[in-house]
Amino acid sequence: MKKKKWIPIVIIIVLVAILFTPIPTGVYKDGGTRVYSALTYKIVDWNRLGDINSKIYDKTKVYFFPNNFKSLDSLWYYEEDEVEHSFLATVIEINNISALIQPIAESTELSSSDLFAINTADLEPIDAHVGSIVRVIYKGEIMESYPAQINATSWSLSDELRDMEYTEEWLDKNTAEKHSDDSFDNIVITKIYSNCFFARTVIPMPYEIKINGTLSEEWCVGDQVSCTCENTYYDSTNNRMEADMLTIDVSDLQPGPVVCYKPVIYLYPKKETDVSVKLDIDGKLTCTYPSYKNGWSVTASSDGTLTDNNGQTYNYLYWEGETNAQYDFSRGFCIKGEDTAKFLEDALQKLGLNRKEANEFIVYWLPIMEQNPYNVISFQTDRYTDSARLEVNPTPDTLIRVFMAWQKSDSYVKIPEQTLSAPERNGFTVVEWGGSEIK
Repeated sequence: MKKKKWIPIVIIIVLVAILFTPIPTGVYKDGGTRVYSALTYKIVDWNRLGDINSKIYDKTKVYFFPNNFKSLDSLWYYEEDEVEHSFLATVIEINNISALIQPIAESTELSSSDLFAINTADLEPIDAHVGSIVRVIYKGEIMESYPAQINATSWSLSDELRDMEYTEEWLDKNTAEKHSDDSFDNIVITKIYSNCFFARTVIPMPYEIKINGTLSEEWCVGDQVSCTCENTYYDSTNNRMEADMLTIDVSDLQPGPVVCYKPVIYLYPKKETDVSVKLDIDGKLTCTYPSYKNGWSVTASSDGTLTDNNGQTYNYLYWEGETNAQYDFSRGFCIKGEDTAKFLEDALQKLGLNRKEANEFIVYWLPIMEQNPYNVISFQTDRYTDSARLEVNPTPDTLIRVFMAWQKSDSYVKIPEQTLSAPERNGFTVVEWGGSEIK
């Protein structure tokens, strides 16, 4: 009788073993995926190779009844959204939160679209610019839109073109202008091929540079270098330069602080209002008037007159400072020095300055600019406002900030024209203008 009491226990143990003990049932040729099966669940140790642009999918998953009876291909359906794909692309447009990229010719993604939009706000920042080659990793499907959209999980600058030879004609030397050979003191490598590399200037300009010659493995995309070259040509129609490399060395240029000259702040409330203004700049203030004591506190009248606590009046708040902003000249204008006054009158009106404000702007800058052969001018937006953050209390209804970065040029530079606009002035309006000469 005692033996019979153990029989149910033995049966239960056997059933539990059958139901819950996984047994190896195969190794698959998809990359080495292993499967362990029980009657109530299945363990899949995924090690699956994707297409040429997919990373190996290496995860262990448990599938419970009834999914444990499904085939491996059926279970793969649940995993596809987690598969990471990657491809190489050229950056076409870029800002602080997104980028427009174009897959290179070898990417299978080209069969879906020639342009892709990716959200970069949550990705690790990289020193990508227009023309940079990047490797983008994404999950899930390509969304049908134009440009196509993907869920990018990471991206990085890439050197992976260096085994490929660049065979396209970059510019026609029969129509391009012969240029001086001292133009490549400080440039940043953006693409590397086996027979040449591409670069941009440290201060972004609207042209791209191709330098012929083979780079050793010590040089990478993103390196800042100086080159001596010969046979330099400039195609002003397509904003392209080309030269033959003689030597290459590390560039130790560290762009110094950029001086923001005479930014002035006007306050126009609808009625007399106590206003506080604070600046948070990526650098340091070098001069202020009235004195900046952890901010300005003034009483502003509707005509813009400002009065401090001592009864002193001012037309505006004035500051100068040094910031670490790196301004963007990829769009803007190239204006003859003698035409600068007329250009600024038209541009500042489009940017929202009234006649008095524009007059004070022009009177300050014109003597410095009109004697130059040409001035390359680009009005900055995020590059400026991110480096000189303005806090006004009460919050203005309209905020207009105009900041002009410019460079002297001895010759005409073709540059894609910048679109200029401004919000309509409504309610409490704050206006600021300033500028910086980039040398």
